[in-house]
Amino acid sequence: MIRIFITTLLAGTCVFAQTSVAPPAQPLSRVPSIQQPAPPLPQQSFNPDNVAPNAPVVTIQGVCPKATASAKTGAAKSDSCQTVITKEQFNSMLAGMNLAVQISNPAAMRSFAESYAQLLALAGEGEKAGAENDPRFQELMRIGRVRALADTYRHSLEEKYSNPPQEEIEAYYKENISKYDSFKVERIIIPSINNNPTPAARAEYQKKFQQMANDIHERAARGEETQKLQDEVYKTLSLPSPPKTDLGMKRKGGLPAGVEKDLLALKPGEVTKLENEMSGMNIYKLRSRDTIPIESVKGEIVRDLHQKNMEAALKAVTGNIHPELNEQFFGPIGKPGGLGLRNPQSSDASSPKPITPGTPTPGTSTGNPAQQPASPK
Repeated sequence: MIRIFITTLLAGTCVFAQTSVAPPAQPLSRVPSIQQPAPPLPQQSFNPDNVAPNAPVVTIQGVCPKATASAKTGAAKSDSCQTVITKEQFNSMLAGMNLAVQISNPAAMRSFAESYAQLLALAGEGEKAGAENDPRFQELMRIGRVRALADTYRHSLEEKYSNPPQEEIEAYYKENISKYDSFKVERIIIPSINNNPTPAARAEYQKKFQQMANDIHERAARGEETQKLQDEVYKTLSLPSPPKTDLGMKRKGGLPAGVEKDLLALKPGEVTKLENEMSGMNIYKLRSRDTIPIESVKGEIVRDLHQKNMEAALKAVTGNIHPELNEQFFGPIGKPGGLGLRNPQSSDASSPKPITPGTPTPGTSTGNPAQQPASPK
């Protein structure tokens, strides 16, 4: 019975091998006058893919398996005092412990196998000594069973919701069609940096600045080229390197909420009102508005559905669970505690990692003039 629990213990006790430190550099020898070609590097024999599934990968000498041991426990019956583990058995053990991704390099694989061999030997001696009758072992098995069941059930939910049917994907797309709006826009930035020393000078600057902004807005509304207007603004303010006005295609949520609201009310070719933002007074021109096709956002929808369905499934199981704790024993609410049994979390080392949401759309760039502007002309 102890052997059933060995793989669970390995998740916490196996210490993976660390990268070895390179030896100190040796002094360079004198270069010969005639350079000889370097000898060819020896071919590496390491290639797990070339190992057959039923080929032995771990042979543990001195550990005798029970006659009743099955392939599922990682031990095969043998007349000699040894335990043989095949590639298929070893990989199944890693998969059952959710360690196949974490143990992905030769050093870690070797360290895991060696640790397993040591634990297998200790477990055999524990069986001979009657450790299975120890109350501590019985309690450890009970807790391990609870955690293993919870992990396995959560993993089954991950698999269930990781590949939603096409009908569910299409229904979600139609219900959330507004999420997939996109705007092809251009933006004119009119920086406002009023560093005049006196209130009168600041007021005069602000008046001229507002007049210039209104003029640029009016000309943009009449259809003048936005990049030409942007260059003129920076020249008037004695600023270098005017930004490009073409922002390309922006997903909904990629622009300030107020700007998106204004863009939704426009027809292609029209401009928004003067938008007062951190970078100054901005003018946005709508070139086109489209809906992203479902094929382009299918991966995003799958991630959204996975997260939504996982949260609903876990809430259905745990939502009504409200443990009542004796404060005389546990202390009042809010006091820091120690380790405890929790529902499996995505951050747990042995828990399957949920599919993460899609990469957010990058925000718009903002102008950061490198020098102070002169007063608008």
